Amino acid sequence: MKFGNTLHPTKSGQPVTPPAALQEFEATREVLVLVAEVMLLLGTTKEVAREVARTGRLLIGEQRLLLACAPDDSALIASALLDPAWANPAARRALLQANAQLLLSSGVVATDGYGGPSLMRRWPLAQPQPVALARWLRELAAFATEIQMKRH
Repeated sequence: MKFGNTLHPTKSGQPVTPPAALQEFEATREVLVLVAEVMLLLGTTKEVAREVARTGRLLIGEQRLLLACAPDDSALIASALLDPAWANPAARRALLQANAQLLLSSGVVATDGYGGPSLMRRWPLAQPQPVALARWLRELAAFATEIQMKRH
């Protein structure tokens, strides 16, 4: 996968967002900067951090994650995409039926849509905390990986 330069720093060193035609991940400038910072904390290169801030797509280990902002920009929504081959219809149904327990124990909601099954989690953006957000994304990726391993 090729990652491009998508957040170009100004003379002050602060990144700015690319033109809207290039931007896939719809978020405020502050959120885009936060996402790029978090990616650097996760050990990526600047180019990868910029690409994640542009697309909202990232990989932690082998786990694919997608990012989106809540409509009112109050929260970041992270989706851990589960391998569609991982779950047969009965297993997907069981995962959806476990939603109450998942939500209460882990703050995670299981979904099953056109893109296949996924786990979703919400991060409030009122007080950006890059280190905590990086840890939170790692935890979601690890949780999704663990769930998939239990089926094999």
